[in-house]
Amino acid sequence: MSSSNFNMRIIGYNTSPVVRCFVAVARLFGFLLPFRSDSSLFFFFPFCHVGGAEKVHAEIVSCFKDEKPWVFFTKKSRDQRFLSQFGNRARLFNIWHLLKYGYPLSVGVMAGFVNRHKNPVVFGSNSLFYYLLLPYLRPEVKCVDLLHAFGGGSECFSLPDAPRLDARVVINGKTRYDLTEQYKAHGLPSVLGDRVVLIENRVEVPEAYPAKQQHEKLKVLYVGRGSEEKRVHLVGRIAARCCRRGLPAEFLLVGDTISTVAAEDRPYCTFAGELADRAELRTLYADADLLLLTSSREGFPMVIMEAMAHGTVPLTTDVGGISDHVRDGITGWLVGNAADEGRVIDSVCTIIERICTDRAILDGMSRTAYEYARSHFGGERFCTGWRDVLNYSSQKDANG
Repeated sequence: MSSSNFNMRIIGYNTSPVVRCFVAVARLFGFLLPFRSDSSLFFFFPFCHVGGAEKVHAEIVSCFKDEKPWVFFTKKSRDQRFLSQFGNRARLFNIWHLLKYGYPLSVGVMAGFVNRHKNPVVFGSNSLFYYLLLPYLRPEVKCVDLLHAFGGGSECFSLPDAPRLDARVVINGKTRYDLTEQYKAHGLPSVLGDRVVLIENRVEVPEAYPAKQQHEKLKVLYVGRGSEEKRVHLVGRIAARCCRRGLPAEFLLVGDTISTVAAEDRPYCTFAGELADRAELRTLYADADLLLLTSSREGFPMVIMEAMAHGTVPLTTDVGGISDHVRDGITGWLVGNAADEGRVIDSVCTIIERICTDRAILDGMSRTAYEYARSHFGGERFCTGWRDVLNYSSQKDANG
């Protein structure tokens, strides 16, 4: 059974009479717990390991550091290397084993605990536990979620809870369109589409353009997970083909990627593994010429924003909301026909060959990419947007 189908079955089971009975008992216990959160702000995220989504989640939490929110991690992380990114002002609870294996009692205890607070606000992203919790929160609890991209499965198992959510945040216009179309297809009230809010991610952008040093070989960088939709095996095949063509290019892969690249293609790649140190990653961006992504689906990846902020030009498949910011031939290169892996490889290798023969093209695009990032990806608009959508300042005032 696929993970998506399993999650759908759990969602359906969640409101059965037996589960409701267990939750009711556990909710009373949670209501009577002898401690409380002073902030009434609760976050639910699946992981605290290294990853793009986790980086976004940590940035969101940082917007509310003065409120000292409670943050719960609901699934087993590969490691805890990103835990510190969530800050030392928030209360962090990596109790996934209790939340997961204690279901449905864990849902009841958490619902009772949240419900006892005055004007609580709960927020979740990518967490099945969060959507299992929603039906058992009292109506006055404000509920918000974040959908990073459409097509990963969470848009399906969260659909029954759409009427309960006061707001749904997306990070690009394409996801907002896909979500509202999904509502129409399932006959949900059109007013729910008005609750979908666009808040684009942010990254730290250097004050001045980080001038690129021209290396003997073109430096091509991949940063990300080794998950199926990233299709890192294509990066390996591209590296191998470029080498066979005699192109002066070297490929550095950051992330859990080595097992996803075919054994015969690994000699043409350098694998840096996962990096949790932001300064080390910034150094790699500053040294790279190209960021290469061959994904079959995306929202709008943080790595593209980070790369452009350091003058690293993205060369990427045209999927999700990437074309909202990457202008083909101006701030980066877009490769179409993402479903045809052979054509993706051909197109990428052709572009790399062109760059190798005319590096001046890359130099101009590098500066343009940086200037675009400076005007679009930095600033305080990110936190302002999140404070507005969670309406937390007014909730805090109401608490007195």
